[in-house]
Amino acid sequence: MKSGGEEGSIDIATFKKTIEENPESIMLIDVRDPDEYAQGHFKTAVNIPVGEMEKKIATLPADKTIVFVCSTGARSGESFYMLQDLRPELKNAYYLEAECTYNKDGSYNIKKIE
Repeated sequence: MKSGGEEGSIDIATFKKTIEENPESIMLIDVRDPDEYAQGHFKTAVNIPVGEMEKKIATLPADKTIVFVCSTGARSGESFYMLQDLRPELKNAYYLEAECTYNKDGSYNIKKIE
């Protein structure tokens, strides 16, 4: 995976290509609240709200690249740093530093934060 500009972030173009061409190659974790997730999300994303991340972090796979997403990069970044603190052995983890909007049909829009 190619890193983005911020520490721990994933390159937006690399992320888009991965979720379009090989979404099963990563564990995509949507850290928004369940009501936000219900409004729309990436098709392969699992919902683990940032408030529940600490108690579920031990269940995350060590053999798969993990990418955290939210709507602005704030909560996904928080989840990334929590993972670094609690499971530093997981080196293949990133977060999406971007503005994301999700639709019920699985479509989405990703915009770089200026």
